[in-house]
Amino acid sequence: MVYSESGGVTKTTTAVSIAMIAAEQGKRTVLVDLDPRAASTKWLDVVPAGDGLHVGAILGDEDPQGWGEDLAVRTAWSENLRVIPSARNVSNREADRADHAELRLRTALEGISADLVIIDCPNRQGGPLTLSALNAADTIVYASTATSDGVDGVAGARRTVAQFHHSRERIGAPVTLTEAGIVCGGVRETIMSRPAVASIEELRETGMLLLPLVPERAIIQEVRLTGDWYGNFRKGAPVLGAYQAIVDQVIR
Repeated sequence: MVYSESGGVTKTTTAVSIAMIAAEQGKRTVLVDLDPRAASTKWLDVVPAGDGLHVGAILGDEDPQGWGEDLAVRTAWSENLRVIPSARNVSNREADRADHAELRLRTALEGISADLVIIDCPNRQGGPLTLSALNAADTIVYASTATSDGVDGVAGARRTVAQFHHSRERIGAPVTLTEAGIVCGGVRETIMSRPAVASIEELRETGMLLLPLVPERAIIQEVRLTGDWYGNFRKGAPVLGAYQAIVDQVIR
């Protein structure tokens, strides 16, 4: 799962980049868009296979076994990359307090035909959507920028993960969720401001900062608007190279 409790901190860019790079490496990859903003869904220009057949259908069904495979939509980017799309009304699932609702995503993904599943999480402080991701994932990648919001988003996300671990331990359940590290994206390679330098240093002090830092490039926003993969463009090469190095560290 790719997670932060702040918005605008390269979370979707990180999730999409990891998923696409893995797909280009030959891994059968599924990207789960768990964010009601549907940023990953829009970027990859995919639509559900039918009306309402998005991740919200999984979260709203008492027994969604096999739904992950059924709802995953192929993309034009790679034959190895599929997406379980999102929609605005997925936010309605935040009000779902049914017993074991937080296990539905995990149930839906069991047995899916994939070597790797990436979950693009919403920037929520806990809640059913985040709990669904925490229960389904085995690894967390935190997304950040060299800003106070980026640092705060990681700190908040780490507190939520710590609370999840504590809750699991209290009931004697196994804790298999591991923190892979922090990706810091959108970093200006020119002379950085003092707040940016301080933010990077604060992330470094956690001992979890993944290197290299991901440079800022205008092409990222451009391709998100057109539904293209920045890796197909020369201007995207520095960003691609950074994420490729990070993927080698976080995918086991």
